[in-house]
Amino acid sequence: MNKKIKWLRDRIRTQNLQGMIVSNPLNINYLVGIEAEGVLLITLRENIFITDSRYTEAVNRILTVDDEIIVYDKKNITKDDYSSYFMFCENVGFEEKYVTYEDYKNMLQMYRVNLIETEGIIESQRAIKDEFEIDRIKKACEITDNCFEYLKTFIKRGMTEREIAFEIEKYMKTNGAEDISFKPIVASRT
Repeated sequence: MNKKIKWLRDRIRTQNLQGMIVSNPLNINYLVGIEAEGVLLITLRENIFITDSRYTEAVNRILTVDDEIIVYDKKNITKDDYSSYFMFCENVGFEEKYVTYEDYKNMLQMYRVNLIETEGIIESQRAIKDEFEIDRIKKACEITDNCFEYLKTFIKRGMTEREIAFEIEKYMKTNGAEDISFKPIVASRT
């Protein structure tokens, strides 16, 4: 089983929960590498990712056998299906910092369980980096340092901030970055 899902299952058991609804996309990505819209259900019997048909194929390509996740297209799910996911569960955790009150009311109706706040348990775990994550951070720092050195030779008088920002993004992506965390912020004085 995916070690992060196993960790989450163990953690929710210690909080007297029988399942969890993970709706924060950052947490879903952390747990299983999915970047598509959807919700991840950790239930007594299985792990379920509910999304729409635009993403099912891409999600199935990302997931491995070790993830042990079943992917459903939400248009094919009935009200009875939703209530059966947490059958025999009394308390199910949810991400109170991410869910709106309207989402909360909808979840109560759909799943018919006691929803318990999880107080950021996944976010707390995300702060602890494993070797793979540390290596990626080191690589990102290396790319950033190299970009800075490159920019010292690239920037010329009269260039606009927009031109420099574009060059930063281009450099990052052509030198190993998967993407940029945020748009480059370039300021100059005249």
